[in-house]
Amino acid sequence: MDKQEDALSAFGRRLSQLREERGLSIAELASRTGLGSGYIARIEAGQQDIPITVIFVLADGLSVPAARLLGTL
Repeated sequence: MDKQEDALSAFGRRLSQLREERGLSIAELASRTGLGSGYIARIEAGQQDIPITVIFVLADGLSVPAARLLGTL
């Protein structure tokens, strides 16, 4: 696994963790963000590279600062 794949996997795990801590399903987060459920599922699985703007959309949907999603990636 290369560094980019490691980062995508770590980001996906963080997203999933924060979503679950808030008691949200993928469908609920999709509704809050306007992103597709499949897209979010691929992000959480570390299979989807995303633009920085999507990080801010996800953070807003989770009501956390974007920095919290990025953590110590």
